Amino acid sequence: MTKPITAAIAVACAPVLMLSLIAGVVFASEDGRRGSAGQGLAGAGGGLKEGVGGRFRPWILKAGATCPQVSPALIAAQLSAESNFNDTAQGPPLAGGVRAQGIAQFIPSTFATYGQDDDGNGRVSVWDAGDSIMAQARLMCQLVKDAERSGYSGGTIPLALAGYNAGWGHVARYQGIPPFKETTGYIAAIMKQAAEWTAAGSGGGSSRFTDGRQSWTLNNPRTVEQAIAWAKANAGANSSAGWYNRCLAYTSIVYGWNFSGVTYAIDHFSVVPKEMQHTDRNPPPGALMYWDTGSRAGHIAVYLGNGQIASNDILRRGYIDIVSADLIETKWGARYVGWTPPHFPRAG
Repeated sequence: MTKPITAAIAVACAPVLMLSLIAGVVFASEDGRRGSAGQGLAGAGGGLKEGVGGRFRPWILKAGATCPQVSPALIAAQLSAESNFNDTAQGPPLAGGVRAQGIAQFIPSTFATYGQDDDGNGRVSVWDAGDSIMAQARLMCQLVKDAERSGYSGGTIPLALAGYNAGWGHVARYQGIPPFKETTGYIAAIMKQAAEWTAAGSGGGSSRFTDGRQSWTLNNPRTVEQAIAWAKANAGANSSAGWYNRCLAYTSIVYGWNFSGVTYAIDHFSVVPKEMQHTDRNPPPGALMYWDTGSRAGHIAVYLGNGQIASNDILRRGYIDIVSADLIETKWGARYVGWTPPHFPRAG
């Protein structure tokens, strides 16, 4: 593991002032998201399948609350891949004779940057599981920031994992996931294991979304069919780059409005009448879907049907892409809140 290049920026639906500086758009007040270390959605008590982690489970849960994008299941899957949960593991000699050490397999220079006396025993040691697992979380959260700032394709978590395995220098060199067999295999194995170890109902995407039946009558400038067609026509290769952190603005524009009239994405759920608020995983096509991201703003996307959503920033910063709705949970570690009809009571 090489020392990553340092970078920093906020993630997903950013604060109003930052958004206005980046995008310079009239809908700058529509969305907001701020990073909040220590407010991870999985938290200390959820997000990890029962029995996973053994005696290290308390540290895994704590580490998984360091930043919203890095879940306990991801931490556990990494530890499995790195050392098979062996806190005495030591890798083969690397350049200069150094070895990767401990349960999270740190080389000394990297651990010196991220290690702290998390277990309170008066020393900072790579051989103390608590110190190493918390250092792992700090490094992963930093790599998430590096990935989000980079704008590279490949996905935030896969890019962060590539940085952990190969070093962020190689990610920067290839402007994406390095084409190393070890690194690509590492990412695939961890993503698969993390999905399997995410507790059902904890916001990890272990329960897929299926289509419900539309039963609403609304008065939006675009019908549901027109809105879905517009979203599909303006996504992927046809997406413009001006949607960074504008999730709520995007959903209102999909339905033909100029603005939503609500400041934060997650707040729109409560603005919609209570009888329109649903928490099941069966949204009708055209519905608005909401996630708690561990920050003030949250996230909102348009459900297209067949388990897919149109969302900004999920694959590429500032662009709209059509992806599985589960990806908001598995990639960002967000907690699914529910869905509402595409009702915009304050839009104009």
